[in-house]
Amino acid sequence: MFKGLFQKKRAAASATPKADKPVYAQLPSPKYDFVEQYTVIDPKKVMNGGYKLWQFCDNVPVACEEGGVSPTGFIQCKMLPTKIMMGFLCELYQKPAKEIIDPKKRTISIVHISKDHRIVIGPNFESPKTPVFWLVAEDAAKKDWILHVTPEKNRAIVDALKIHTR
Repeated sequence: MFKGLFQKKRAAASATPKADKPVYAQLPSPKYDFVEQYTVIDPKKVMNGGYKLWQFCDNVPVACEEGGVSPTGFIQCKMLPTKIMMGFLCELYQKPAKEIIDPKKRTISIVHISKDHRIVIGPNFESPKTPVFWLVAEDAAKKDWILHVTPEKNRAIVDALKIHTR
């Protein structure tokens, strides 16, 4: 009696299709040594107090998927510049988890144009096919960053933009 009852339940359970989690393609790793790419883990899962505590520091600890797990079981964080990451982390913290499940929504690329200039490319949550693109300079008065863009660095910028436009 019990065999027949449980076999019917198993057959009914296997006949109904299961709704699997969406599978996202793995992001390509940067081809150039002057490009940094980080896929941030959802900040709500990492920092209970939020990242606002770090806003006056030069660097902020960011848990990235590339960081791996330390021998103690904690996720290894990378210390990244606060002026680059703080706005991005605060915006990710406010978004619901369903909206940022795609790794493209949590990936930020930093292209080092020169010693003093970096271009940061990240996702735009209001318009998904239009990435956010901004320049970070050590000296705000220096506006000569365009002089340091070579064809190779231009290709690196395009490759970083492709992540968020496709």
